[in-house]
Amino acid sequence: MEVKEVSKDKNMIIREYLFDKNDIAKLEDKAVAELNRKNYNIEGFRPGRVPKEVYKLRLKDAFYEIYVANEAIKEVENGLDKEELQLLLPPVIADAKFSAENGKVVVELHTEPEVKFEPTKLKLRKAKEEEVLDGYVDMRVKYIIEENAILEPKDGQAEEGDLVKVKETVMLGEKKLRDAEEREYVLSKDDEREVVKQLFGRKKGDVVEFERTFEKGDDKIVYKYILEVDEVYKRILPEFTDEFVKSLAIENVETTEQLKEKFRTEGKEIYDRELAESYRAQIIDQIPEITEIEISEKTIERAVENIIDNLKEDGKYESYVQNYGSEEKLIEELRNYYLNMIKKDLVVKKIAEENNIKVDTEDIKTYAERVSVEWGVSPDRAEAIIKSRQDIRNEVVMEIVESKVAKILAEKAQIEEVSFKEQENKQEVENEQSE
Repeated sequence: MEVKEVSKDKNMIIREYLFDKNDIAKLEDKAVAELNRKNYNIEGFRPGRVPKEVYKLRLKDAFYEIYVANEAIKEVENGLDKEELQLLLPPVIADAKFSAENGKVVVELHTEPEVKFEPTKLKLRKAKEEEVLDGYVDMRVKYIIEENAILEPKDGQAEEGDLVKVKETVMLGEKKLRDAEEREYVLSKDDEREVVKQLFGRKKGDVVEFERTFEKGDDKIVYKYILEVDEVYKRILPEFTDEFVKSLAIENVETTEQLKEKFRTEGKEIYDRELAESYRAQIIDQIPEITEIEISEKTIERAVENIIDNLKEDGKYESYVQNYGSEEKLIEELRNYYLNMIKKDLVVKKIAEENNIKVDTEDIKTYAERVSVEWGVSPDRAEAIIKSRQDIRNEVVMEIVESKVAKILAEKAQIEEVSFKEQENKQEVENEQSE
């Protein structure tokens, strides 16, 4: 068998695998062995014992065009597997022609293209650290004060800052979704929940009824709320003093400053974790836009064809066409999706290889600990799920690699520090001026 590279278009290589008469003779024997293994039935011969010449006479041109060609394709594919090529798509058999004298298999190889990526073009945004930490400390202090409020029953109307205990019933038609469930609400004018708004001005013993309508497609769903006010409490908030902090009995914390420092440390851990995730998302988003890639149009066409075939196989193609308005718009969207995905994947792979980035068991364990609360399971159970489900494991490994790559790229990116407090103040001024 002779192998010839007949053309190259960027990342796509066309190879011809040429078979001479001696090669054909060996392929004939393999084709006969395969036919006999499948017990191909020919009258007058025992299944599995049919001679080659009989197959040739009975199958005629199909013996070479189908069965010999299939054996040749197997040899080509086995050879490609041994080469361990870096391919974007599986090898495509573009053509296969065989006769008793010779044969040819034409293969498209869609290799991984080179990408040009300049990390200094990345533009990242981060919230001002001190501003975020100050806000976190204030929020935690406010929460712990409110958590330790003294409740004093009152006969008057519920007002700002009061806590209202209710028995809450929610009806959907004649069906009770909640039946006199005990609930507590702290009243705040900034709270947009209708339940809270309805409780302002209510007293112990009042019964509040109201409806809320939600649209679901063309239908409207109406929920009826019935609130029985059990008690109204005036909340007396403790002063934030060293004495108050001591009463909380928090280990190694006895003063307001020590408590604030504890909250600041907590906030710093959260800030660093969320900043890393923000950088990852921003970087992955920007990679396609600032990456140049030399990729054949034929590779993109083949990839889109594969995606469409999968959509059709899953019975989703028509709905996708309907969503995008036409086949042309869907194909254009799939082209963009594929290009962006390939750019992102190849850049991440390149940076990971250049920096010898790996994912080990400790990385998986740390990831499992972080997501266990979100998944509603223990860290050990989360780790077991990741290890037992290959699809989940693949996603987790990719996310960890992306995070490690993003950490490296963030050091080379342009970073703008943003004050969200200043932006909020500016927006409030603009709103006042527009009024």
